[in-house]
Amino acid sequence: MTRPRPLARIAGFSEVISNGLLVIGPDKPRLVLSAALALLVGIFETALLYIVAAVGIAMSSGNELVRLGPRASSINVSFYAACEIGLALVVVLLVISYPLSKLLASLSSRAMVRMRDRILAAYLGSSLHFRETQREGILQQMIGEYSLRAENSVQQLTLACVSACMFVTVLAGAIVSAPLVAFGMILGLAICGAILAPIVRRMRQDATKPILTNREIVTRVAQAARMSTEIAAFKVEPRVAEDLNKDIRSAATAMGRLRFEGRIVPNLFQYGAIGIVLILIVLLASLQPDNLQGLAPLVLLLVRALGYVRQIQRAMHVAREMAPYITSLDTELKDLEQHPWPKGSKNIAHFAPLVARNVFYSYKPEETALRDINFDIQPGQMIGIVGPSGSGKSTLSSLLLRLRMPSSGSITVGGTPLEDISAECWSRLSAFVPQDNRLVHGTVYANIRFFRDGFSEEEVAEAAKAAHLYDEIMALPDGFDTVIGPGARDLSGGQRQRLSIARALLARPELIVMDEPTSALDQRSELLVGQTLEELKGNTTIILIAHRPATLGICDRIFRVTKGVLTEEQPALVKAD
Repeated sequence: MTRPRPLARIAGFSEVISNGLLVIGPDKPRLVLSAALALLVGIFETALLYIVAAVGIAMSSGNELVRLGPRASSINVSFYAACEIGLALVVVLLVISYPLSKLLASLSSRAMVRMRDRILAAYLGSSLHFRETQREGILQQMIGEYSLRAENSVQQLTLACVSACMFVTVLAGAIVSAPLVAFGMILGLAICGAILAPIVRRMRQDATKPILTNREIVTRVAQAARMSTEIAAFKVEPRVAEDLNKDIRSAATAMGRLRFEGRIVPNLFQYGAIGIVLILIVLLASLQPDNLQGLAPLVLLLVRALGYVRQIQRAMHVAREMAPYITSLDTELKDLEQHPWPKGSKNIAHFAPLVARNVFYSYKPEETALRDINFDIQPGQMIGIVGPSGSGKSTLSSLLLRLRMPSSGSITVGGTPLEDISAECWSRLSAFVPQDNRLVHGTVYANIRFFRDGFSEEEVAEAAKAAHLYDEIMALPDGFDTVIGPGARDLSGGQRQRLSIARALLARPELIVMDEPTSALDQRSELLVGQTLEELKGNTTIILIAHRPATLGICDRIFRVTKGVLTEEQPALVKAD
């Protein structure tokens, strides 16, 4: 199993911001507009809070007039006028809150769509050789966990941005109202921040363990799902579950500790700052006892400002947890994008002689899978490929399908290098029937089309007839509309094999590569597949990887691959491997 790539250390403040902006990408103007609207909300909310406090003071003292504004420049309005101004501010806040909420929601949802689009494009656009070097379950983890973490990071960054804008406006109102106490609160916040700094640093270190453990869990779960049959056959389910549960419990313990610290720090910060503010108010009240009434709006504004500080802290704490995932995801994506599938640009109309000269292929520099391969395949020939397991047969078929490129040497089609032919063109001219035939969840029509557009129901039916599967499909409850695949109706091994052949025949390819098409089939299915091969012979070039002499007996030529070396044998002399 490939070991997970180490995650970056838990990010600091600047890295959290840069990672969030990286995910937001082209939507930065939306973030700026959100901040501008948040400033407006903060201004109107500050005014509303001040009016609410002033009205409360007037009601408690029995005054008919409400004093609005700082003492030196205040104005007196009637009780009802103050309430009308407050209601008008409420309406304005409701109107502004709607577009602000829409903007904030769109920032995270659009970021997740872009991230998932990029993940799919990067993974599916990368070479098969590079994909095989990646850890198991990487695509599922990037599409699922990583993209959700990135979306959550955008949520938290925008929440922190909005909260910071509103904090600034509310704090500005407090400074205008009572500068001494307001600056005292700022000092209190700074003191609390300095005291709690060691705990914050410890939290940043503690966040690494659950993140790394979760990655290991995903990889092991993907492995367990892939090997579920073997696990059941060997009856090792308790041991597999025990190993997974160790990691799960370890991650849960570390995450619980991280969550506790993430919740306790904002509480300590806020309550400590409130305590300092109360001390300042007591001192001010002892020095200016006749000015206590003017402190009420200030207290309300300061408490609201501390609420925004709490929101900022929580948002940044969560964003800091998400930052390593974004860093790791960006690294994984860049790796995939730097190993693209060879595109090619040339188009050819028909399959032409396929010629290999001095072809070598290595999965790793020290592991040569194919050595000095040379052959000529003419259109319409049926070529059998034999050899023991691990000899290089499947690697050779991957080269012919353009799924891999030679490490050295050349493969040409009518004189055109195969790597120069566009992948789309070659996929129309060639087709593949794998040994392990898999179904997608969908109708029989969808399984034969296999994500390809432009084929009518009549063409699908003709492909099923060519694969000798049509009558069995029509016997299904809904015929070609019957839903099959994982979580639905299954097909027998022989039916799946013939459906895979129908899938290959649908586009009328001129070259078909079949990997063990009669392996593990019942006698009837083997006869039907053999009948299909007989009907295709001479009209379609067929590369047939097989072991059974009965299957190889219809081949025009036989290639034997032994330890990566290809030799040609006479069909009559071939023995089963």
